[in-house]
Amino acid sequence: MTNELQHLVDALAQRLRRPVAVDDVAFRLLAYSAHPTDVDDLRKAVVLTRGVPPDGVAWLRGYHLSKATDPVRLPANAALHARPRIAIPVRCQGMHFGCLWLIEHGPAIEDAELAVAASFAGQAGEILFRERISAELESTRTGELIRDLVSDEPATRQSAAASLTESGLFAARGSAVCLVVRTGSADLDEDERLALSVTLDRAAHSLPARECLRMVRPGHGVLVTTETALRHCPELPFSVHRTATRLLGKEDSVVGVGPAAPALADMLRSYRGALQAAQVAHAVPSFRPVAEFGKLGVYGLLADLPSDRLPSPLDTMAHRLREAGLFATAELFLDRAGDVRAVADALSVHRASIYPRLRRIEQITGIDLADGEQRLALHVGIKSARLQRLA
Repeated sequence: MTNELQHLVDALAQRLRRPVAVDDVAFRLLAYSAHPTDVDDLRKAVVLTRGVPPDGVAWLRGYHLSKATDPVRLPANAALHARPRIAIPVRCQGMHFGCLWLIEHGPAIEDAELAVAASFAGQAGEILFRERISAELESTRTGELIRDLVSDEPATRQSAAASLTESGLFAARGSAVCLVVRTGSADLDEDERLALSVTLDRAAHSLPARECLRMVRPGHGVLVTTETALRHCPELPFSVHRTATRLLGKEDSVVGVGPAAPALADMLRSYRGALQAAQVAHAVPSFRPVAEFGKLGVYGLLADLPSDRLPSPLDTMAHRLREAGLFATAELFLDRAGDVRAVADALSVHRASIYPRLRRIEQITGIDLADGEQRLALHVGIKSARLQRLA
């Protein structure tokens, strides 16, 4: 918060000779004046923790202060050790920013004093309104720079990286990493975009202020941080997933982690890798809820191909195997490098029953499982089907 609001609070406290505090709509403390030693316990807790305790929040919400336009007098609350107080709404341009608080201790607050305090609350509203507009403009500018950071044009990416570092919005220390969070929906509605925005904001609180960039794109959220910060907070991708799942109310949220980019201007590679990792996690259950690009194996190669370069869904060996009920057997056999015992154990059947299945797989696909190249072709076809969610 700027010094302007603090100066305003100090000036009002000196004029009224009473302690003054201003909080936001979530009852988080924004500014406060000097307080006497005998101030009530609730205000002490607010000053020490920068916010109202949960039981205090429940009490205050009962007065619907966000809808008030005139000062609201609150009686003492013995359970909270709170003296009588007055909440003066802080508003500007029809927007509610919080309240200016006066504690009624000693002489009652007279109407003339209340009028002065209301005037100061109006000034506080103007300050907070200007700061919100400034923050929104900065957020818009930052969002534009992040979009430029993943542009296809090298010069645009270089310029965006330089602007972000020179303006102090991102500390270019070491490699940078991109995280992508997405759901099964290709396009997000307004509520889903808001939920993703809140998800990214909460994730940012666990990262150094100058080592985090975030934005919401049409179908996913993007979080950029440093490799060092992610190393110190390895649970971050899982925390992002949990928050997104809770706020979106969907179980299909996934997070993709891209490869480290040696410089911020190289973020496009990490961004694309994170998108591919999220795509694989969404299509292949074994990679959920968090997929790292470096651990995708063959899926990383397949995800990098345009959809029209992947095998046709209805004319593939994988499709024929699925129709015959042998897709899982073939995949396990290839995944385990032809270890029949391991395949039998995974399917909970006797090893002898696997051999007839393998012969049937060769008949259906027309390949020789003893031929390494033919085996590889089938294996890639099966993984392609998994990626296209055809099996």
